[in-house]
Amino acid sequence: MSEAWLLFDEMALREAAGRPRGRMPITMPPLSKVEQIDAKKMLFDSLRTASGTTGRRRRSFSVTQARQRVAELIEDFSPLRALETFRMLEQRIAEFCSQLDSD
Repeated sequence: MSEAWLLFDEMALREAAGRPRGRMPITMPPLSKVEQIDAKKMLFDSLRTASGTTGRRRRSFSVTQARQRVAELIEDFSPLRALETFRMLEQRIAEFCSQLDSD
């Protein structure tokens, strides 16, 4: 799910690709469909496209580093609360943290 959850913030994706003002068209799926696609492929393809690189530079562009950077750049994950799986993760984290506090 992690890649799927990164496909909602186009500005973070563009900045992580090194082109925050880039105009290369990238496809961002609707949030309601993000968990039903090959999110890793779409994320990596979108990062490559957003980078605007070609040839040798494109081959040396690190999509794995850019993916990590996307996660760091997203300031507000609250739109993901529309997804049940994300809400479940938040609930499990909250339960885990309360168990730590009670110990």
